[in-house]
Amino acid sequence: MAGELTFKQAAIQVLRDRGPLHYRDLAEAITASGLVQTEGATPEASLNAMIAVDIKRKANGSTFVRVSPGVFGLRGIHATSIPALEAPAPADRTERDSSVQPSGTKEDESTARVRVPFFPVYSEVRHLLRIWPGVSRKRVTGLQSALMELTGTPQNSVDWTTPESWIPERLKGDARELAEAIWRESKGAVNPRHTYGHWRLAQRYELIRDDAKGNLELTPNGRDFLETPGGQTEAALDEAEGVTKLLAIVADTGPARPGELLGEWADYLKRRSGFGTDSTFKDTLRRRLNNLLERGLVERKGTLYSVSSDGLKYLQRVGDEDSVGGDEHHELWAMIREQETAVRESLRELLLDMDPFAFEHLVKRLLEEMDYQNVQVTSRSGDGGVDVVADIELGITSVREVVQVKKHRRPIQRKDLDALRGSLYRFNAVRGTIVTTARFAKGTQEAAFATGAAPITLIDGDKLLDMLIEHGIGVRKRTIEMLEVDPTAFAAVEADG
Repeated sequence: MAGELTFKQAAIQVLRDRGPLHYRDLAEAITASGLVQTEGATPEASLNAMIAVDIKRKANGSTFVRVSPGVFGLRGIHATSIPALEAPAPADRTERDSSVQPSGTKEDESTARVRVPFFPVYSEVRHLLRIWPGVSRKRVTGLQSALMELTGTPQNSVDWTTPESWIPERLKGDARELAEAIWRESKGAVNPRHTYGHWRLAQRYELIRDDAKGNLELTPNGRDFLETPGGQTEAALDEAEGVTKLLAIVADTGPARPGELLGEWADYLKRRSGFGTDSTFKDTLRRRLNNLLERGLVERKGTLYSVSSDGLKYLQRVGDEDSVGGDEHHELWAMIREQETAVRESLRELLLDMDPFAFEHLVKRLLEEMDYQNVQVTSRSGDGGVDVVADIELGITSVREVVQVKKHRRPIQRKDLDALRGSLYRFNAVRGTIVTTARFAKGTQEAAFATGAAPITLIDGDKLLDMLIEHGIGVRKRTIEMLEVDPTAFAAVEADG
């Protein structure tokens, strides 16, 4: 039979013999054994596409099962690394959506995504996985219930920012004891008021369970999640909750504002979840961006998000669940990041090479893009160190601000800040800003917001580049289209037939 099998038949044989494999390793095993004769240049991409289409077309009837990102096994033989749990209870209001897709349009249970409300950052979940074991489920849910009863009203809101104050004031008994333990043992990292999403995550993916005495204990998944950041359980959880997909969207789109990411994220939720309202799209996006940011997989500069080097390495390892190609996508992401770095350095050198007066006008344009009003560049002499004057609306008040522009490489010293602060009165200004292509000395940073003195905002070279890129000054985005196999189309054609 060697050389006479189809790719599908060969994949089934190898997976039966060797267990779950990443599609690249599976393709290598098939070709090395001579089970399939192929002249294709990228057999791993072809195999990945074939399996992805088979799963998409047949869902739970497919011979294959996606065990973890990029790793496939045989259905009924190889279990998934994260167990599929029951649907959320109806009481979880945030997991229900009035615009859930009609019956027959949603994906099957095994491919559903994004279910946990108030999605947390993983470092906080790890704190709680050290605290919850040995505590009864009743105590944890009792604390959640006690907190839910303290909701307040729009006219009389409840302040939850200082747990050391509100815990003894508002809680008692077991609820108070557990809340104090969470705050104390996490060293102030976890506010007990905001742990509902953490609890739902641990429950849905069986990170904890009841032991023989009725207390909570870590499961193998929970222990792996706690002890191995970035490990198998975390990667599978990322996929199940759409975090990996969002990281891929950031890699494709960034540097981008959340609003620029929202369209593709909303399309993903409409395909892979029961959510369908704008408010849910925005909330799930915001919380998962915070998760990625806290883990260092994305970077935020101003309001722009982009994938980090660690994020690219992570995507290389786990893959984008909707991508059925080979490694070309990952190579493109890496090239885009390299291009972004090169553009920033080119932009920095261009700024340093600019005529000083032209540089002041560039800052004027930047302020106008940032909605400053009445922006004016001062005369070349007699400006007292002030180069640009502008007004900014703060609430219902218009505030005059003065800006000093310094185009050089040496660190900005404290004396420069003091000189600008001393010139505020000449322009009836209440605050100032120093914009430079360099950086600021430590003493300058410490004096910027000295108590009792007028505030001086410091914009160093890196921050200036961020702001220029954010507002599209000196740079432009170019769109590159890349073709990929779409397994959904093949499934739809078969369904129509």
